[in-house]
Amino acid sequence: MELNTELNWPAAPTWSLFAGELGRFLILAGLGLFVVSIISWFLAAKNPALERVGKIAFTLGAAFVIATIFCLGSLFANEQFQYNLVRESIETGLALKYRIAAIWSHQEGSFLLWGVTASIFGLLAVRGTGLYRRWFTIAYATFLGSLCGILAYETPFTLTLTHGKALIPPNGAGLTPSLQNYWVVIHPPTIFTGFGSLTVMFCFAVAAMLSGNLTDWVKMVRPWALVSLAILGLGLSMGGFWAYETLGWGGFWMWDPVENVSFVPWIMTATFVHGLIVQAAKKRWVTTNLLLGGLPFLAF
Repeated sequence: MELNTELNWPAAPTWSLFAGELGRFLILAGLGLFVVSIISWFLAAKNPALERVGKIAFTLGAAFVIATIFCLGSLFANEQFQYNLVRESIETGLALKYRIAAIWSHQEGSFLLWGVTASIFGLLAVRGTGLYRRWFTIAYATFLGSLCGILAYETPFTLTLTHGKALIPPNGAGLTPSLQNYWVVIHPPTIFTGFGSLTVMFCFAVAAMLSGNLTDWVKMVRPWALVSLAILGLGLSMGGFWAYETLGWGGFWMWDPVENVSFVPWIMTATFVHGLIVQAAKKRWVTTNLLLGGLPFLAF
């Protein structure tokens, strides 16, 4: 690689610069596609032909968000320290699993991971929304579009130029020692998968409320509520073991603000699951379930 005569730092490879530009483009394109989807579904009430546009735009937008994390992951895996987030998160020689896990060690990467998990659940759930699809997609696209807006403003692909050139510094700040544990590889993705799944519950509740049909959504949302309950519960258990093993709390649980971010939505989701049973069996809690469907998502 070409060397800079003053710093003796190698020039950034072309592929890494392309990966960064592609990541920025995917986020901006995703934002634009979600806006198109929202507008199309709003207008579809008068022009049903726009439904197809709304469906395609939503699918492509979610796919673009998912693809973005692969762009960022390639930069972390190959120690491209010319990017601020990479330089602040890892160091030379760090094990590959920790280089990948460092993606979600900072805010930008956490938002991206959240967007990716929510996008996956959106693609999985949207086909089974039936008569709620219009408002479900509008709500979901609004949320994902908001995340894209945040990631466009606080981009994880910020590049540092040295003397006007993209050069690779010899090392980065490194990953915090307490995070160099196998739990950091599996716990945050599990928790954010749970967070992403809560978006389905929230958007179903919004769709039921705006459509005026407060009964049919119960059977549709129940499997997703159970999935959210299970994944968040698993993530909470992992967090307890991690805290016990790494931080030496002397127990599996303390009233810790970070864990509460997961615990409170889990409690609300458990309540919602029971509320669905009450509504299905006794036709009660109809309005309450609308509130409970959105609260776990809004709690964090």
